[in-house]
Amino acid sequence: MKRVRPLVILAGLLILCGPLSAQTGNRKVGFLINLGFMTREGLSPQWMTLGPELVLPVGARLSINPEVTFWGSGFTFRSYFVVPGVLLNLGVGRFVLGGGLVKRFWISRYMDDDSSENIVLKFQVAYRTRSSRIALVAVPISRHDYVSFGLVLGMGF
Repeated sequence: MKRVRPLVILAGLLILCGPLSAQTGNRKVGFLINLGFMTREGLSPQWMTLGPELVLPVGARLSINPEVTFWGSGFTFRSYFVVPGVLLNLGVGRFVLGGGLVKRFWISRYMDDDSSENIVLKFQVAYRTRSSRIALVAVPISRHDYVSFGLVLGMGF
């Protein structure tokens, strides 16, 4: 039950933010499929990442981006993190600066107890084209005292 609660909260945010898109003029709601990797304590890749992201325009330059990302341990998905979150992004030309909150939940067939971590910040700097985006991501993991860096490619629809 504890693992379902964040997904219900995320769905509620999507419902509440839907009417905001009417205020954005010609900007439409967007959808991205993200594929990338995240590091652990160094610059070598530790997790492969995959997940959807919704782009909800709030104004001419701002958007709210709820996302759910899966971080596969060792580039496999036998054990993985589910990382729901929401970001506020500011578009400056083709560049996007963003920040928000995420929470990691460890999913493994070898663990029965609650393995969730604290809510942490997430920062990103991205370059976007018409239907794609490449982003550099930083997530400070307070539970383990390191910053996880990543590179994410997003394909839009």
